[in-house]
Amino acid sequence: MKSLQSLCRTFESVNLFVILIILAILPNINTALQNFFTLNSYGTILYNNAVPLLGGWGGIRLCETVRMTNIENNSRRYSPPSIVFPGEVASNAELTCLEIKKMGYNAVRFIWRPATSEGDASWKYNENWMNRAIEIAKALGMWIIVDCHGYHDAYQYEEEWLNEWRGVIFRFKDSYEKIVWEPINEPLMYWKDGSHKLTGKDAVNELARIYQRWIDMCRGLGDAHWVVVSHICWWDPLPYVEWFPVVSDPLNRIFLNGHFYYFYEYNMDRWTVEQAQRMADRTFNNVVAVIDKYKRPFLCTEMGATPFTAKYNTVESVPTAQYGGAAGYSTVSFAYIQRLITNFDNYPGRIGYILWTAGDWAKSWPQGWHYGGLFGGMDVWGQLLEYKSFK
Repeated sequence: MKSLQSLCRTFESVNLFVILIILAILPNINTALQNFFTLNSYGTILYNNAVPLLGGWGGIRLCETVRMTNIENNSRRYSPPSIVFPGEVASNAELTCLEIKKMGYNAVRFIWRPATSEGDASWKYNENWMNRAIEIAKALGMWIIVDCHGYHDAYQYEEEWLNEWRGVIFRFKDSYEKIVWEPINEPLMYWKDGSHKLTGKDAVNELARIYQRWIDMCRGLGDAHWVVVSHICWWDPLPYVEWFPVVSDPLNRIFLNGHFYYFYEYNMDRWTVEQAQRMADRTFNNVVAVIDKYKRPFLCTEMGATPFTAKYNTVESVPTAQYGGAAGYSTVSFAYIQRLITNFDNYPGRIGYILWTAGDWAKSWPQGWHYGGLFGGMDVWGQLLEYKSFK
């Protein structure tokens, strides 16, 4: 009898121990299950509190947080007052973010060019400008994508690139929860002079190694923000779905990324609205295949309606072009981006995207082209788009 009583007490103790363990881990069960089902749903990423759905405009330089200029002649502007920084005039960046939010978007992509590539200070990183950009996004409740707008830098200048980012992350890792880091804009796997070129699996594996170093550094500094991982750029003999580096992240906060345009130079033989729409469908199917293969959410941090390249860079050189400059478009390239947005919006759970460009610099690239105003393409072809709100 005593043995039976002792055995019962033992079972009671074990049960109590198990209950205590369950209670201890219970707060994490819902998140774990949510992440499991999110990542394993067939071909679909469920955007929710665990995986944010972002939509907006980008191309805003950090320096635009201290620029207050008139649209007409670039002179000093003295109104309206800032709603973020009391006693100041609203900066170009603040007005742009207000316009982005007014149009139903929830995200803005700020850019700076790495020190290894840029000599013009207005395009470089500046801690004060970065702080102001984050404060603007915070005041408006918007997501802010912080883009190191480089190309060769992660591959050719790896240590310098990492060191520049180390300072950024250490300074701002605790500043705002709605930050997304974009370590490199479009990673080219060759040096500026064309040497050291990698292609195929060699390029993908090397880019994965570089991104993994960045992620390990970021998490090692105690940062918990979402990170954008881009595919190798631009053309490669591998199938598109194989362009993406495989990385690990203890927080599982990785967006995969690719940039999409329909440039005249590369589509001369199919320069019609119908063919542009077919290409948009193909692009969309490729993105869905990437989501299904890697079980990660996709965020296109840059896509737009410009048809121009360095070789064909005027309205006269591109058939169906309607407007020149960085904010320009053609009816064909616009048909591509409209169809892609429609596909992204109608995908189960939707796919996030950031449109290019909304920066105030659009009027000066190159000189003499039409000026889109403070809001760039938002005030041009952005007014023609049909899309679902991100509110």
